[in-house]
Amino acid sequence: MRAHAVGRGSILLDMDGLAPHTRTPDEGFLHDLDSLFTDAAGGQGDAAMLQRVLDASMRAVAGTRGFLALVDRETGDMEVGPISGPDWTDEKRLLRLSLAHEAKRGITGNVAVTGEPHLTGDAPSDPLYIPYFADVRSEIAVPIMGTSGHSWGVINIESERADAFGRGDLARLRVLAHAAATALRVQGFRSRESALVEIGNDLTTTFNTDDLMRRVVSVAADVLRFEDCSVFLIDEITRRLVLRASQGALAGEVGQADYAVGEGLTGWVAQTGEALRVCEPYRDARWRGRHTEFPDHEIAALLAVPIVSRGGILGVIRVLRRKGRRAWVSNDFSEAEQRVLSTIASQVGAAVENARSHQRLMQSERMAAWGELSARSAHMIGNRTFALKGDLNEGGYLVGQMPPGPLREEMGGLFRSMSRGVTRLEEILREFRDFVMATQLTRAQVDVRELLLETLEESWPKRSGVTLTTDIPEGLPAIACDAPKLKRAISELLENAVSFQPSGGSVTVAARRVAHDETQERRLPPGRDYVQIEVADSGPGVPAEAKERIFQPFYTSRAKGMGLGLSIVKGIVESHEGLIREAGTSGAGARFLLFLPASDR
Repeated sequence: MRAHAVGRGSILLDMDGLAPHTRTPDEGFLHDLDSLFTDAAGGQGDAAMLQRVLDASMRAVAGTRGFLALVDRETGDMEVGPISGPDWTDEKRLLRLSLAHEAKRGITGNVAVTGEPHLTGDAPSDPLYIPYFADVRSEIAVPIMGTSGHSWGVINIESERADAFGRGDLARLRVLAHAAATALRVQGFRSRESALVEIGNDLTTTFNTDDLMRRVVSVAADVLRFEDCSVFLIDEITRRLVLRASQGALAGEVGQADYAVGEGLTGWVAQTGEALRVCEPYRDARWRGRHTEFPDHEIAALLAVPIVSRGGILGVIRVLRRKGRRAWVSNDFSEAEQRVLSTIASQVGAAVENARSHQRLMQSERMAAWGELSARSAHMIGNRTFALKGDLNEGGYLVGQMPPGPLREEMGGLFRSMSRGVTRLEEILREFRDFVMATQLTRAQVDVRELLLETLEESWPKRSGVTLTTDIPEGLPAIACDAPKLKRAISELLENAVSFQPSGGSVTVAARRVAHDETQERRLPPGRDYVQIEVADSGPGVPAEAKERIFQPFYTSRAKGMGLGLSIVKGIVESHEGLIREAGTSGAGARFLLFLPASDR
């Protein structure tokens, strides 16, 4: 134990090796301890619990007056909480102890800043003492230490008697301060548990991803102290980390701010799947600082954790703390806070996966509804079309029997126009039927290279003026597929590529084997290999805002067609447990990627 002279009748003690008690603990003190630790461990971590700690401290050292003050981590000052003893006015109850100026800290503030207990038997002569009550002669104060090594608060007891306290009293208060720290930790645990339950309830009942992310940011603010919390999700199309929710200034950049996977500290977490906790992150070589709420040099600490689901990494939750005005208040993130944020992230991962599964289910149900509507419509319209075509043929024959002249010519033109209309109607009906039948498969093992070469031989318009390049190696794995339907899907992509380059251009058809990780597609089941088929062109490309819409029924940017072509392609690919996406750049050509499960693994 070390003791330092502070003034006549006072000593400043460190927390190591306190001397043996100068008085024997009585049964009342032991009973208080047992009761306090039992209640603290059982979740009694509120203001009433701290009042009980103070009352037990008063009894343990026979004090005249006492209070328990807690550090305000936002301002770095101290607020008087529970009180005991006479003469407490409203002014003294609302007392805030400034820790900014050493001369104004007083004994309580000095204990909070240094983390060392203080004892004086002649308070008026102690240079640290600030008089608030005229009858004080002795004062004893011990810190309530947090897990980070910084003080959470102070227990302060006064007496109207000189030399009223000894080393044994310090030992007793030290134990009681530990009980107070336990109560505060339990209070924090209960608050976090309640917030996590609240998040869990919200995430399991909400299927709107944006609403989920906003809720996460809101609840996380109640659990962790930070100046900025941002949620980035990996966009399923662009594969970039896009800001989906934020608190504060970054809220205006939701949907716009983004990182490449691997870029900066945020991108590093998404790339590695590892949590990151750093102080002064702008000094880290990986730092980019592209999207933060305040200047780099003001950032005290960063904590980022990956959002993970069964299919891989979905995104990152990142929180920042600003440098505080008080050096003795820690702004570092603790391991416990990292565990809390990781727990939130795991809940978010499950919720995002559920939301996306729900969206895919809704899409499937919509497609099924469209299919049923199409089937019924095609049947009804087909019957009428057949009858109408017969009537037109009969009418055309009758017109041909009319005497030559202007009326015959006019009637002939009218019937020819009506026949073209019926022919177009039959084409539409074929599209409807293809749409309905797209997901009804008859599978067999097929050589991918052979299937692609046959499709090109049958479908490629050789006089189109568009150059065709292929990269279809031998040795590709077989796939279990419905060959005619898969040929139809690829032919549709080829037709689109050529039609968007009427003045000539180029088309590339390529295929290769890829592992699941190489696809970077969380929507594909992991643990197997895939055949990637690519159809790319040098046309105008697909605008970013249309990349998902082009696969929806009846969406088209062309004058001809019903807009069912790519919907049919998507239905065929997904019915093979595969996936299709457009990965090109607007203005630089379209690039369709198909992923189909390999059969040999």
